[in-house]
Amino acid sequence: MTGGGIQRRRLAAGDHPRTAPHQPAAERTRGSMSIEAVIIIPAFLVFLSLIIAIARVAIAESDVHAAAVEGVRHALRQPHSSDGDHIAYQAASDHLAKEGITCLTLEITTETTALNLTPGQPGSLTATITCVVPLADLVVPGMPGQVTLTESFTTMINAYTGE
Repeated sequence: MTGGGIQRRRLAAGDHPRTAPHQPAAERTRGSMSIEAVIIIPAFLVFLSLIIAIARVAIAESDVHAAAVEGVRHALRQPHSSDGDHIAYQAASDHLAKEGITCLTLEITTETTALNLTPGQPGSLTATITCVVPLADLVVPGMPGQVTLTESFTTMINAYTGE
């Protein structure tokens, strides 16, 4: 004992002054899991959001390609290239609207001059679609930015049937 009747104990190596030496190690690290969760969970949610954003852009790109296919398919049924251009544009834009793709700018170019060839001559039809889509429509409402999706599809005309 020292003066005044107060007994002081010297801390052993590894003891914390606020924990008694008889407490298990698990109790001495209490609270560290919640700190780890505060750090890891938001990072995981950002990573998950990024994966969803990439998937939604890929799905939109697939829809633009399907619209190009629809345009060529409908143009192929027309007897003249002037009719084919109009029908291809209409079919492609209808497909994009049906799939819910909103384009800030939509450019659909078609190469349908092969429809004017005489039967027996081979040719091809091509539709190219360029659609600028706001990221707010694809990823998260209110997200700034836009992505340009360009897809093309070409098919051959049967030289014997003209289809």
